[in-house]
Amino acid sequence: MMKAKIDLLINHEDLIPIVAQWYLAAFGTKETTIEQCKEILKSRLNTDGLNCCLLAFIEGEVVGTVSLTANDIPTKPELSPCVTHLFVSERYRCQNIGQSLVEYAKQKSKDMNFKKAYLYTTNETIHKWYGKLGWKIIGEGISNGFEIKIMERKL
Repeated sequence: MMKAKIDLLINHEDLIPIVAQWYLAAFGTKETTIEQCKEILKSRLNTDGLNCCLLAFIEGEVVGTVSLTANDIPTKPELSPCVTHLFVSERYRCQNIGQSLVEYAKQKSKDMNFKKAYLYTTNETIHKWYGKLGWKIIGEGISNGFEIKIMERKL
């Protein structure tokens, strides 16, 4: 397996259209537009701190993304920081790229002196995957009509 190189989206703004397509396909609803996805990504063009988007590259090709935000859990606005919008291109799944992206986001959180990080999932398979990475379910809720599992990870 190849090791992914992780870098900030702000250093690759030309890739916003590609990542926006991933957002639309993986996280969008019927009402979501590509322009809305691009605006979300533009709001994550930070170099440090929260509200940044990270990209994974293999041999110069962008293959995945994750964001680190101040909050992403609709029912629990006090939980911060949040790891959100993890996506790995289908061709590169099962190669530890998602895990590398999550670990990088966790390390950024730890570097900012957070003690825990949070996320939510809407899919049994995904929250089991996070569970294998040490994330624990701490609650449940509803977001956009979907049942969610709220998870935390000590840093």
